[in-house]
Amino acid sequence: MRIIKHLILICFMLSVCLMQADAIDELSSDSLIRRAELVYQVNPVLAFDYSKQALKQAKIEGSELNAGRAYEILGVSFDYLGQLDSALICFDKAIDILRIQPNKLYLAKVYKAKANSLCLLNKNKEALNYYVKSLDLFKVIKHPREEAALLMGIGNVYSSTKFYDLALNYYNQALSYFLEAKDSVFVSYLYTNISEVYSAQNLFEKELEYQRKSLSLKEQLNDEYGLVYSYSNMAGLMAKSNKKDSALYYGNQAISVSKKINNQEFLSSSYHALGEVYAQFNLDKEALQCYNTAIDIAKKLKNPKTEYNLLKVISEAQIRLGNYKEATQSLMQFIAINDSINSTETRKSFNELQTQYETDKKEKEIVILQERDKKRRLVIYSIVAVVFLLGLLSFVLYNRFRLKRRVANELEIRNTEISNQKNIIEEKQKEITDSIHYAKRIQNTLLTHKDFISHYIPFNFILFKPKDIVSGDFYWAVKKDNYFYLAVCDSTGHGVPGAFISLLNIGFLTEAINEKNIIEPNLVFNYVRERLINSISREGQKDGFDGILLKINSVTREISYAAANNAPVLVTENEIFELEKDRMPVGQDDRMESFNLYTIKYNKEDTLYLYTDGFADQFGGPKGKKYKGKSLNTHLLSIHQLSMNEQQIQLNQRFEEWRGNLEQVDDVCVVGIKL
Repeated sequence: MRIIKHLILICFMLSVCLMQADAIDELSSDSLIRRAELVYQVNPVLAFDYSKQALKQAKIEGSELNAGRAYEILGVSFDYLGQLDSALICFDKAIDILRIQPNKLYLAKVYKAKANSLCLLNKNKEALNYYVKSLDLFKVIKHPREEAALLMGIGNVYSSTKFYDLALNYYNQALSYFLEAKDSVFVSYLYTNISEVYSAQNLFEKELEYQRKSLSLKEQLNDEYGLVYSYSNMAGLMAKSNKKDSALYYGNQAISVSKKINNQEFLSSSYHALGEVYAQFNLDKEALQCYNTAIDIAKKLKNPKTEYNLLKVISEAQIRLGNYKEATQSLMQFIAINDSINSTETRKSFNELQTQYETDKKEKEIVILQERDKKRRLVIYSIVAVVFLLGLLSFVLYNRFRLKRRVANELEIRNTEISNQKNIIEEKQKEITDSIHYAKRIQNTLLTHKDFISHYIPFNFILFKPKDIVSGDFYWAVKKDNYFYLAVCDSTGHGVPGAFISLLNIGFLTEAINEKNIIEPNLVFNYVRERLINSISREGQKDGFDGILLKINSVTREISYAAANNAPVLVTENEIFELEKDRMPVGQDDRMESFNLYTIKYNKEDTLYLYTDGFADQFGGPKGKKYKGKSLNTHLLSIHQLSMNEQQIQLNQRFEEWRGNLEQVDDVCVVGIKL
């Protein structure tokens, strides 16, 4: 795991002193490595240069050990520069050298560094393997502090893979050591990590408890770098608690401390965090101002990854404000940065490094290249022979069928035309596919974010499986006055046509509630049906959607809803009930009556499921039959006591097992909420 951010300032001051002392002496490979180790966190580019010089000097000195150490710190420098693939190559070279060295300390360090990079690439299985290798070596060396740090790293792997009980077990083992050692820096960061596990488990009180412990320690340590992170976290937690003043206080504290320590990167992230607070309270203009300030700083720092993350939330805020033109521009910048995020200069430096690799490695590469050349020559000779035989055969055929030359010429012309048309079709197909993928980004942006739903209904899950790249099914939610609205709908068709209809339906639902102030679900459906008919059904097309719209009043524990062809399913007291529905869609149809308004009272711990017909209509099983709604309801009853996350996993597994090797027939959307 990376050295804790709390030590950055101290390390930087030490590096200045040591560099001044080293300037007196000749720069040995050991001295250059120590310089790189002191500055890689605050100046990874400088560390990269020191590491390259150290590698050259180690080869001049004939020191295999220092060559391995130089590769290790070079990999760490690549890691901090965001070049993780290059970092892994350097770590592998370091391992090749250090595994045969008698001193296993440096091998243990490089195993740990490689595990850290693998974690950042979400290669959790490999990361865990290298953390365990490093831990085993440090146990032999008897280095308890490093052992505890590795237990913390293993906990991070289990946390990111959602094995939260295992993560807490390893965190608590590490915490026990650092508490006994009175290492407040590590303790504060373990408190933060434990808090994040509780956050993932939706245990808000526990999350808040450990964030406060972490913040308290950082304030005692006067750890200004760590305080920026803690203040930002507390701002988010206070926003979750709907404590606006506290959330804004902590967000502004993060900005204030960032300015005090004059760290522009921290300042950018702090403005980002404050923007998230404003967005949580639907203050999108203020949120957008914070996001814009953050991205201006990121541009000055030339930090494309930070720009990449900010452009996404900026486009979402602009969409909520109705600034669709600006939102589209932000999305285009988002895509452009994604394509150019790798650094050409760092890649060039790494190519230079490749030429410095050990002589025996170069010789092996030359042998491999020679073998490849032999194979290439063999292939070329084979092609020449085949071409000669084909030419001879063509000559014979020409003499035998010269009377049919005209027909052959015509066929050749036609084949050329077909080939050209095929190329045009393939090019158009690529353009269409790229456009559909971009449409998917826009559709995902317009779908309600799960965090928004979780803010008002903490216990929920969403199983969303489009048949194609984009979907006709959609889920949507909005908060209006004291009511929370949630819709799950199935638009006419799937793929691109269904996606267009779904975007239109989302727009009309938003218009009905936010602009026309229609509050009853049945009247909302009536309004949307009228807008659909006037917009796209004038010539009799029956485009629209089947769906359910809930209006939840958490104060009176009452739900009113409208249901078009799809019915909500309620589980209460271990029994499941399919509620009432209207047998007509929202759109042009033979039946055009006003939608009914249904009302139910719900009890605490009741579970409500909303789903489209894609799951029930899926063919599969041993006989290739439909799954059917009755089977789905039976399965929902059997899993309703599990956690929401586990229910989603079980449903997805059931769907995939039933489908087997058969094609998915329709979009699938299942939403569960515990009331």
